[in-house]
Amino acid sequence: MANYLIRRFFQMILVVFLSTVAIYILLNVAPGGPISPCLSQPRNCPGEAEIARLEAYLGLDKPLMLRYLAWIMGDDWMGADWVYLGVTRYEKPVVARNGNPMTKTNPDTGEKEIVTESIRFWADPGPALLNPGISVWAAGTLNGNQEVTIGNPGNDDFVRQTLPYYLADTVWVKPSPAATTPTSLIASGKILSQEGSLFVMQDLNGNRYAIQTTPQTAFHFPEGDIDPRPEEGLWLNISGLTGAYGLMDKISGFHGKGHGVLRWDFGLSWRSNQPVAELISSRLNNTIMLTAASTLLAIVVGIPIGMYSATRQYSRTDYAVTTFAFFGSAMPIFWFGLMVILVFSHQFKVWDLPFLPVGGASLVREAPEGSLLQVLDAAPGSLIDRAIHLILPVLVLSLASLAQYSRFARGSMLEVLRQDYVRTARAKGLLERIVLYKHALRNALIPIVAVVVFDIAGIFGGATLTETIFSYPGMGRLYFDALGTNDWPVVMAFLYISAILIVIATLARDVLFTVVDPRIRFR
Repeated sequence: MANYLIRRFFQMILVVFLSTVAIYILLNVAPGGPISPCLSQPRNCPGEAEIARLEAYLGLDKPLMLRYLAWIMGDDWMGADWVYLGVTRYEKPVVARNGNPMTKTNPDTGEKEIVTESIRFWADPGPALLNPGISVWAAGTLNGNQEVTIGNPGNDDFVRQTLPYYLADTVWVKPSPAATTPTSLIASGKILSQEGSLFVMQDLNGNRYAIQTTPQTAFHFPEGDIDPRPEEGLWLNISGLTGAYGLMDKISGFHGKGHGVLRWDFGLSWRSNQPVAELISSRLNNTIMLTAASTLLAIVVGIPIGMYSATRQYSRTDYAVTTFAFFGSAMPIFWFGLMVILVFSHQFKVWDLPFLPVGGASLVREAPEGSLLQVLDAAPGSLIDRAIHLILPVLVLSLASLAQYSRFARGSMLEVLRQDYVRTARAKGLLERIVLYKHALRNALIPIVAVVVFDIAGIFGGATLTETIFSYPGMGRLYFDALGTNDWPVVMAFLYISAILIVIATLARDVLFTVVDPRIRFR
């Protein structure tokens, strides 16, 4: 068993890796995207510099596989001239927009504490911090002409041009309009693209220049944009490998703060600019309550009635259960959900009956007059409040699963009851309940376990249709909204975690097989 689990563990890693490749590539090569309005209607994003700035902000200005690498492993190490060895962690205070350190209240002591972040990589002021769209001044010497690439291969804005090529002695980043123009200035404007130590800029007249920086180039950033490398801790200079002038100079401009999904950092939502992990955690509890309640209801009700129907084949009970199963399987969830809303909310109001809520996970204000919440005097956010909000979504969501479980249980039980060992047990004179529960039930549960385990793995994913119909703030609704707004970080995080849970469910299914049927062994 141990050897089997080890093999499956490495197999799971391979499957998850292949899933991440498929998820990332398919979403990024699909038509549309967050900058499609700019490309189809340039007046929405005037100028190439604005499009370049938007691509750089969203991380779309690099080759596809390099972006995938940053998504998986993070980009805080890409282009960093200095790397912290991790002998001791360096904690840096998190600064708010007002320039002051952020604080939080310690739940144990009630005192204010400064919020810090662990820094493992540090980029010296240089090309790694240059991004398309920002304004720069450059001073240096002309060194002929150079053919350069602007944009990404495969994009509509991808071009190759021969431009004046300068070696920069000094670069001023985000210069103040009130600053005195240096006499040695050779070009000023906005960066169109950046690759390693070379960047292309365009001035107000549309002229373009290729600017090459060197290790001797002096960079001047506005005060507050950069911090000096901390003196604490042990730092190792790896600029020869990942720096702008090292072996990996092509990716040196990808330096950021993302930790990558392997470190459970899914980046920021393009829609709300919130951390994706926080969005998921804010919805996860609601989804777990909804899907767990519906799955438990389907298991507790569906499996017993399916097995009861199998023991009374072709009886009225069997026909009733079979009819119900066909009804539940054929009923469209979105239509059934709307009908439930009309009956238990709208029609109950007409009949002066206590009606049920049809939106949200809990009250945000006092209960509506005439509702079941008001009758029970449920306080906003209380257990009763959340339970009542779950009634209708759970009813709709459990219908299809309940019908499916009952059909599986009936078919599996009928197959087992025809086996020779069951007839032998009856011939020995054993009581019928012993034959059913001791000999038949465990073998009948084997195919049912496979179905139930994969449904439990889907608890994270929620129920997209049900949550959308009932405006329930869960993972399914979050995923639906992210798809509609091209919020790729949220979509990719959702699919990534779902893939992991499905792989884990596969392993759990195999282990449960050995529990249900002792004859099954993995050696």
